[in-house]
Amino acid sequence: MRYLIQHEPLVVALFEQASWEVPQPLRDHFALVSIRRGKGTYLVNGQALAYQAGTLLLLGPVDCYHFAIDQPTCFGQLRFTDDYLASLTATGAHADAWQQLRELARHTALGRAGYLTPGADEPQLSALLAILFAEYGPRQPGHDDLATSLLGAVLSFVGRQLAAVPVPARRAGSSYAASVVQRLLTHIRHHIAEPGRLRIEELAQAFAYSPSHLSELFRQETGESLRQYIVRYRLWLAETKLELSTLTISQIAEELGFVDVCHLNKLFKKRYHLTPTAYRRRLVSTAASSPAPAFAYY
Repeated sequence: MRYLIQHEPLVVALFEQASWEVPQPLRDHFALVSIRRGKGTYLVNGQALAYQAGTLLLLGPVDCYHFAIDQPTCFGQLRFTDDYLASLTATGAHADAWQQLRELARHTALGRAGYLTPGADEPQLSALLAILFAEYGPRQPGHDDLATSLLGAVLSFVGRQLAAVPVPARRAGSSYAASVVQRLLTHIRHHIAEPGRLRIEELAQAFAYSPSHLSELFRQETGESLRQYIVRYRLWLAETKLELSTLTISQIAEELGFVDVCHLNKLFKKRYHLTPTAYRRRLVSTAASSPAPAFAYY
């Protein structure tokens, strides 16, 4: 089963479903799913658990899940990378619980351990989630700091529940290939601005594989080549910096390890059909002509 790769540190989605057709495949990220309204059955790794408004579900990269929906259900979904989760949970009262869960989730499905039923603090947690879903609606420059603060508060509440839940034992049959790809993705993100460290020969040496074996393993697990992933991730970072920073195109190219501005321009235009300069102008024009979004609370 292939990986769904997420480039953004945090993705927020709010949507309603009357049916859920396909079990979700392996991912390289975590997901926190908040049931805003509706009811049905949550099926994860062969386990069936009832859900209703207020139920909170934490999913790790290895979990495979879907929903049997009895009543149309509004799902609030927060998806975040392991690096982003680590940065938000490195300190605090429940840092140890989060660290243990992150290490386990790289290899083992969370299943029932990620099924968090409403507790005494559910009203406060639900209010935080409602603000986060509204504030992070259409993604706009300047919203990220607030979203990070809100998510940090949400994870503090979740950490309190996790500390009281026994974690599952590691399964002997866990996918070794999936864990290698997970570590490889983290390594690439850490060194994305260092092209020399992302050459296939360097990656193969770092992970004790032959270049051909590592390349084939990555392609089998993700559906794309290492080079395609690295280019796509680097371009996504460039897009983000065009939107959220005042760096010049030259500074962005240098910061992200492109050969030069021409190299960035060529790859960016091939993917987005605009040069970085034209892309930034369009963002400015769109922001100037668009009214502020109306916040809807659920």
